[in-house]
Amino acid sequence: MKKIEKYPYKRIINYMFLILILSNLASCTDLDQEFDKQELFTDSHATAVINSGSTQGLKALDGAILAYFRDGESSEDEFGIKAVDLGMDLRSNDMDMSRNTWFGFYNNYDNVILTSNDNEFIWKFFYKIINNSNAIINLVPPTAPEESLVFKYKSHAYRAIAYFYLLRIYQHTTSDDSTLAIPIDKGDFVGQPKSSINEVKKLILDDLNVAYEGLESYQRASKEEVDANVVAAFLARYHLTYKNWGEAEKYSDIAMQVGSISDDVLHGFDDISLSEVLWGADVTPATSETYASFFAHSSPINDGYNGWDHIKTINSNLYDFIPSTDKRKKWFADQLYPANTVIIPGTWAHYAAIPKYTSLKFIAEPGPGEFIGDYIYLRNTEFYLTKAEALARQNKNTEAQQVLFDLNTIRDDSYVKSSKTGQALIDEILMYRRVELWGDGVASFDMARNGIGLNRKDGRLNPVMPGADLVIPALDTRMIYAIPLSEIDANPNINN
Repeated sequence: MKKIEKYPYKRIINYMFLILILSNLASCTDLDQEFDKQELFTDSHATAVINSGSTQGLKALDGAILAYFRDGESSEDEFGIKAVDLGMDLRSNDMDMSRNTWFGFYNNYDNVILTSNDNEFIWKFFYKIINNSNAIINLVPPTAPEESLVFKYKSHAYRAIAYFYLLRIYQHTTSDDSTLAIPIDKGDFVGQPKSSINEVKKLILDDLNVAYEGLESYQRASKEEVDANVVAAFLARYHLTYKNWGEAEKYSDIAMQVGSISDDVLHGFDDISLSEVLWGADVTPATSETYASFFAHSSPINDGYNGWDHIKTINSNLYDFIPSTDKRKKWFADQLYPANTVIIPGTWAHYAAIPKYTSLKFIAEPGPGEFIGDYIYLRNTEFYLTKAEALARQNKNTEAQQVLFDLNTIRDDSYVKSSKTGQALIDEILMYRRVELWGDGVASFDMARNGIGLNRKDGRLNPVMPGADLVIPALDTRMIYAIPLSEIDANPNINN
């Protein structure tokens, strides 16, 4: 793998351990410094520090990885994991945008080519997480004290998450396991050939299992941290994706037990303290990237890109599926609202007109000109639906009906427990996944694992960006990304 990170982490990491510990500088900003005389510090120094039980340096490095998950490259459409999630949703059947602007290339499938900036961002973003995770994994020995091993386990989780995204973005999810996919970075910055889907899947699953077992007794300080419950959520996603229904049931049951489901759906999904949140990032005025942020592109009330008529809408066919008694229908505008109208009580008037079907699910606080909203990566409601699907796939119809009922009765007082079985029940669960997880970065990945293509000529009435009214079969080459030219040029071992 070519050396893609912005700073030479592998060469400075040992120095970082020492300088951060000796100077008590645990701030993530310290990772943005260049240091002289790096060659004076060796692996033995770092190992000695780790074995001493001090974790200052590890905390800083772990914090830097989490900050990168949140911020990415801090540009208008490269703001971390939420930028990827938004881009992937804009490739789905469920989310449209009104006109070609930021994220437009995702919506019209123009950025799958090997020279696309968006494509290069996705590749570099996840491999940078892998690079930095490898640094901790390779430097913390298995004999280190438990307080140091915790960071090693977390890094296994980060690495697995990154590979899981890459594998599904750069290869068809339903391809045979022998199909070549992406390179596995061994942490030495030596370009590697593509590994097979099976090899990457094994690495992901091994990493997740190591992380889950290692973090089972770990008590995190906040929802910004990864713990065993977060890892269980990704294990549930992994097993659902690859049709391991029993394991998907097992791990989704763990993830769905975290917190509770709120009967209030009009809170904007902008606060990680919400009872449904498993994992997210606390965004403050100091860490907000303002216009380079998820809410600048998703909150129609603020004066960001979405508020300037770059609106995101729900497929009107999916909107029509939502019962009128279901609170989730309020996530979307039920009519055309003129400019300067207060739509949601207690918020503020918006600047541009908001057409019917516009998303009102994500609303940033506190007002126009600011985008202070936390990033929510995982919610427990996803795993009610994952468990319900996994049960239904195993013909455990009664149990699946009950899990779906447990979720939907909180969202819809009038919901009646389903009496469907077999494929009809699975189809109902999948429809509710599309509703509940709209805008959460799940839709296109669900399409891929279920072999569903893109069809924007389905009679939808919501605004569709010109040129994005596409019909693409499930296994078309446009449904996955080409490995970027920058990687091909830098990696002589890449095999096309």
